[in-house]
Amino acid sequence: MAQTPYFEQRSDHFMLSSQPGFDFPAHLHGQLELLYVRAGQMRVAVGGSQALVPAGGLAVIFPDQVHWYQQAGEASAITMIICGTGYAGGFLDTLTRRHPEEPILPPERLHPDVSYAVGALEQEYACAGAESLVLGPLIQLILGRVTPLLSLRKNTAADAKNLSHRIAAYIHEHCQEPLTLDSVAGEAGISRCYLSRVFPEKMGQNFSAYLASIRLARARALLAETRLPVAEVAAESGFESPRTFYRVFRQHYGMTPMAYRQQGGEAASPPPRQRVEKSK
Repeated sequence: MAQTPYFEQRSDHFMLSSQPGFDFPAHLHGQLELLYVRAGQMRVAVGGSQALVPAGGLAVIFPDQVHWYQQAGEASAITMIICGTGYAGGFLDTLTRRHPEEPILPPERLHPDVSYAVGALEQEYACAGAESLVLGPLIQLILGRVTPLLSLRKNTAADAKNLSHRIAAYIHEHCQEPLTLDSVAGEAGISRCYLSRVFPEKMGQNFSAYLASIRLARARALLAETRLPVAEVAAESGFESPRTFYRVFRQHYGMTPMAYRQQGGEAASPPPRQRVEKSK
């Protein structure tokens, strides 16, 4: 199930999902994210670093780092782990004060403990969910093995002022509200024309497609994880009306929101940069 837990910001939040690879637009959140590729390969970008991650490789995404990923072939499979910094134990200071310059590790550099810990996390989460007492130690085992491999740079005020960071953070926080290119440009302190020109370069899609992708991701999470009526899901996700939501959702996923919910939150991800009808 392609869940979107980055909308959660709690320090005690934990989510693990093993599934086929899927595309997700640029975003950020205040949690640690580990993306382990079990089969095939995924294209992953974190900050200014981008790489093709093969089977057995790992992307280590520290809190508040802008990142996105795309399928690189139809046979990819991933395990995605997103957890609050409370699971980091003695690595908390590292996660909150620094970030990796090259956050993507190929399989040949990883200790066997990493694949073991990922497998153990999958089993524990399937059996006991987020209440399992061994989730934290297993996360710390992974961090203990990968942190020495990462070139860490101290976070600076300039990182938070990065244009990609400002755009992703603002849209993430306000995706439920009416948003326009003008309002986002004003918040970022730049002109509408400049933002229109650089937005695809920074975020991988034009503004309307990106905003629709973020809202659809929130809608998918609400459909899969709650029993809210579809009209409320539409409103909570920032769509101006249920009718618009139905149209955009069906265009993007080839099924209605209700059908998606009835199938247990399963839908094929769209191809990279697929054109999406404006959500406003």
